[in-house]
Amino acid sequence: MSNIQLSAFQVSQNNIKMLLFITTAQMIYERFDVSRRISDKKLGYQRSFSKPRIKEIKNYIEQEQGIIPNSILVNIDEGKFSYTENENLLNLENTESLGLIIDGQHRVKGCYEADPDFPLMVVATLGLSVKDQARLFIKINKTQKGVPASLYLDLLNLLEGDIENFDEEGVTAERRATEIATRLNETDESPLYELIRRTGDAGIGISLSEFVNQAKDYVEPRTGKLANLGFEQQYKVFEIYFRSVKAVFLEQWDNPKSYILKTVGFGGLMKAFYEIFNLVMQKYQMFNTENTIKLLQLIQDFQFDKDNLPSGGGFKAQEDVGKMMVSRLKNAVREDFAVMIGD
Repeated sequence: MSNIQLSAFQVSQNNIKMLLFITTAQMIYERFDVSRRISDKKLGYQRSFSKPRIKEIKNYIEQEQGIIPNSILVNIDEGKFSYTENENLLNLENTESLGLIIDGQHRVKGCYEADPDFPLMVVATLGLSVKDQARLFIKINKTQKGVPASLYLDLLNLLEGDIENFDEEGVTAERRATEIATRLNETDESPLYELIRRTGDAGIGISLSEFVNQAKDYVEPRTGKLANLGFEQQYKVFEIYFRSVKAVFLEQWDNPKSYILKTVGFGGLMKAFYEIFNLVMQKYQMFNTENTIKLLQLIQDFQFDKDNLPSGGGFKAQEDVGKMMVSRLKNAVREDFAVMIGD
């Protein structure tokens, strides 16, 4: 197959060379990726970006005869291009994956759906490392409409590099919480295996940003309630907690209509977490799966549904769910304790 040839002009900013060219929405959509994690392009758009925003752009092009005067930013991977400066000619490898769309994902998809031949202006960085692409993506997209926070957290490994020892000084609470979530999501035996959505999709389970926001205060190195535990112990505590929750509330856990893994239910579980941790320690002197299950069984009839939980998914509603769980547990523990007192 012959290469793709485009007229292009070279520009340099702060010693970074870029190429400027015009091509169709179809060419960008079909030959550049929107996610390094999701290989299926259609699924990548569905999971990572805003459908209403894409539809808005499509309607703007189709119904309002709109224009897109601002450029799309892509990175062309090393080895997939050549540029002849004296001819202003860009040669691209004839492949389905030339690189990554760094900025303009919604515009590309919206224009493609409206008119595949719609011309778009493109600025291309050349052969940036994955780490530099992640850094650029975050800088540009962090405040953009429709780009989920989970995408940024998922790029932390690329941006900051791998961490071998999470107990080292300088490792942030956000990074610790992100690593805990990643392990819980990727470990086959984990109760949260494939239930933490790392690209911002709206499917079953909870988002990475939701987990991190709930967990980071607990694992904050200096002030967190689990600060006296090492990182591996912190991970183990969360793993035990959710394994026990799943075991006791299994029917609700497996029911997609239950609120247990939705914002209000999960938030409530996280708000109640440390109180439950302490109750297990007080009652059994050891925090393990068996003891945590025994404690939670005292409220095994607790329902994570709209009839029992407060409405909404905000901070107040989550806090109220946590208080409801803890209050019922403490009452049940007192009753259990009273039964054990003899003459």
